[in-house]
Amino acid sequence: MKKNIISIDSLQKSFSEKIICKNSSFGIHKGDKIGLVGINGCGKSTLLKMLTGIEPLDSGKITMRNDVKIGYLQQIPQLDHSLTIYEQIYFSDQPAFVLLREYYRISKLLEDKSTPNLEKQYRAIMTELDAIDGWKIEVKAKSLLSRLGFEDFSQKISTLSGGQKRRLDLAKLLLDEPNILLLDEPTNHLDIDTIEWFQDFLINFNGCVIFVTHDRYFLDAICNKIMEIEQGNIKFYDGNYSYYIKQKELELVDLQRKETRRQAQLSKELQWLQRGAKARTTKPKNHIDRVKELISKSYLSTSSEMDISFGTKRLGKTILEIKNLDKAYSDKKLINNFNHVFQKLERIGIIGANGCGKTTLLKMIANEVKPDTGNIKIGLNTQFAYFKQDSDEFNKNISVLDYIQQFANNIRTKDGTLFSASEMLQKFLFDGKMQQSKITSLSGGEKKRLYLLKSLMFGSNFIILDEPTNDLDIKTLEILEDYLDAFRGCLLVVSHDRYFLDRTVDHLFIFEENQIRKFPGNYSDYLLVKRFYAEESKQKKKEKIIKKTSNDSSKKLSFNEKRELEKIEIEMENLNSELAELSKKIELDATSLTHLEFAEITSKQEELQELLDEVELRWLELDEKR
Repeated sequence: MKKNIISIDSLQKSFSEKIICKNSSFGIHKGDKIGLVGINGCGKSTLLKMLTGIEPLDSGKITMRNDVKIGYLQQIPQLDHSLTIYEQIYFSDQPAFVLLREYYRISKLLEDKSTPNLEKQYRAIMTELDAIDGWKIEVKAKSLLSRLGFEDFSQKISTLSGGQKRRLDLAKLLLDEPNILLLDEPTNHLDIDTIEWFQDFLINFNGCVIFVTHDRYFLDAICNKIMEIEQGNIKFYDGNYSYYIKQKELELVDLQRKETRRQAQLSKELQWLQRGAKARTTKPKNHIDRVKELISKSYLSTSSEMDISFGTKRLGKTILEIKNLDKAYSDKKLINNFNHVFQKLERIGIIGANGCGKTTLLKMIANEVKPDTGNIKIGLNTQFAYFKQDSDEFNKNISVLDYIQQFANNIRTKDGTLFSASEMLQKFLFDGKMQQSKITSLSGGEKKRLYLLKSLMFGSNFIILDEPTNDLDIKTLEILEDYLDAFRGCLLVVSHDRYFLDRTVDHLFIFEENQIRKFPGNYSDYLLVKRFYAEESKQKKKEKIIKKTSNDSSKKLSFNEKRELEKIEIEMENLNSELAELSKKIELDATSLTHLEFAEITSKQEELQELLDEVELRWLELDEKR
């Protein structure tokens, strides 16, 4: 039996009248990779905060094993905006970084004035760093920051984009080397390449992971358990997200069977009561109580389903035309001579690295940002719904109902029915009590759902979505996806959610440097083609080398081949020596290397390794003939 590294006993937590967790007891084991699922506002983030000690318990107990070190990634990056990227990393509590900070402080003092006391401190700190191999953490920091796309480590955090801040917060977390990771929406604001890298990292991570995410591919790849929070109850499912969905389907079938039996039993009881003997003036109390129990005891959930159904205006002949579009910021070219004429029912996803210009393109279409050159022509009948990445700056002092009534008191749906603002909020899972609540009391996901209603409720025929999946729960995403399936207009969406892209789009705009490449297919199609080209490129390199030799391996080596083999063996020895020297340089000079020097060395290592791989392949071919 596995021992718990975290034990939770009789845990209870509620806010106002909302129950987050009621009398739950469970254990978390080493190697558990747990995906935490449930609708927005059910308490997923609160549970993570209780595990870290940030949020107090109402009652119960959480016990940690002594050797547990928790790393917590919050939804909003916890960074000091006055620092640079590298300074932020050095402010870690990790022992090696504490020593390195002290080392650099003493080194700086010694530059100004050398004293016996300072020199003694310097020697002592050097001894401590050598003892814990502290220089390696600096190499690791530079490697990780480079891998996460940072080039200028002296850049101020205040100048970073949302995605860059998220990546820096992630680097800071991983460099602390925790053995338990608590991650709240870790994929938010990350580009797809970084998500796939982090996904692979977590698959190979030896510690325990508990995470909240809306990314269903991410959940499926990493989890060996699903923890579901529903109406204050916590339930575990062994397996990944696909297994969880299958189990939920089986549970629903079982509940439907029970409900059918209950209905049949209820019908019989009612017939008996109505048929009673003429002489009988009262009905047995036990039967009446039984009927009341059956009436109240439905096995099926009575929770409401979010319903999205808005009328749309017919698109005209001209929808949206983009001609010769150019845009640059601070001498960085984002968009270069881009052209596209939108057709009816086009559904386009936009992908690319953080900061490449995806949101800028949307803002130019919405006339919030002007292009440097080029023209955007919008059709007379084209009506946009623009769901922004950073949702409205809500007035926190007004109620949910007041917020929607600012824009409309009544909303017409696709079938022509007119609903009041209150009735439409009910359809978006805001009951009467929540409608009267102040916006400040809503969770991040509930605010997103409210903003989604405001963005879509006017029945536009061209929907623009900028990272719509951030902070929304999976149930809301499924319903939004169903709505977009039936939507009879154009769709343009920026998203890092691979599953959402696969469900909703059939074409891609791919930002590559300052060019936008068009691709006919969804994200999985693009990934398949991308991998095919990568493999094809690798194969061509091999074939180029193989082509130089005879296909008949039984032939003896020619004089020239013998000479070539001797040269290759010398070259391989030289390449291995160069690689060893570069590795040694990084290890010895870690403290003095700038980020540019470090990037240059790692780039050189990659070039040499690629060359060595090719040379070794040729050596093997010639060695076989020998």
